[in-house]
Amino acid sequence: MPLAGLCLLAVLLTASPLPSVAAEKFDRGMNHREAPVFMPKGYLMFGGTVSYRDYNFYDYTFLVLDDMNINAYTLSVAPNVYYTFAKNMAVGVKFSYKRTLARVNETNLSLSDDLSFGISDFYTLQHTYYGSLSYRYYMPIGKSKVFGIFSDISLNFGAGQGKSLNGRGDNLTGVYQNILDIGIDVIPGIAVFVTNEMCVEASVGILGLEWKRISQTTNQVYEGSYETSKANFKLNLLSINIGVNFVLPVLNEKPSASKN
Repeated sequence: MPLAGLCLLAVLLTASPLPSVAAEKFDRGMNHREAPVFMPKGYLMFGGTVSYRDYNFYDYTFLVLDDMNINAYTLSVAPNVYYTFAKNMAVGVKFSYKRTLARVNETNLSLSDDLSFGISDFYTLQHTYYGSLSYRYYMPIGKSKVFGIFSDISLNFGAGQGKSLNGRGDNLTGVYQNILDIGIDVIPGIAVFVTNEMCVEASVGILGLEWKRISQTTNQVYEGSYETSKANFKLNLLSINIGVNFVLPVLNEKPSASKN
């Protein structure tokens, strides 16, 4: 009897309609129309970023590479101009110059005790100019008008030249290159107002699409070309950029970097 009673109760509960509860929409507060103002409409921002990386190896050994003596660096300078056409949203243009130089004095590739290769007296230099169209969206941290984060989406067009020299004396060979580069970058960052008109920014690349074509001439006689394409979705700590932007009102308002 107790088992039959439990079965009857279960049938009644299943058959009887339960009171409906209206599902409430969960708001994460990410509506840009309701977001606090960090970068007001009608502002002109101009400034730029600088990135420099330097590599020096002296008699260094790594895996199958022995006696590495390499000096290299990469320098990137990128001025930019933005205009805030709406609250926390800006469009602009960027112009950048990137220079890469590497010099291999000596490096040995040891695959086994009986098989090894040596590279020495190798020099390469490459410089590229870029122009970019960018869209940027700012979001304050909490309700702060001093600290905020941003996401920058850029369409890049680049062209440049490069040259490589290998050997010395009568054994010297040279390669001259013409470079065409097109890509899309997604770069998040953090922005901090240190004054009402000056903002310090730090950004790092996480997503990129790139297509590159290189045409080259060897010893001013032999011609060739190759193309590469790649997609990256990772945190690239080597692409950290530090920059400064000056923010000036085009309309009749002033930047408000008040403390919160």
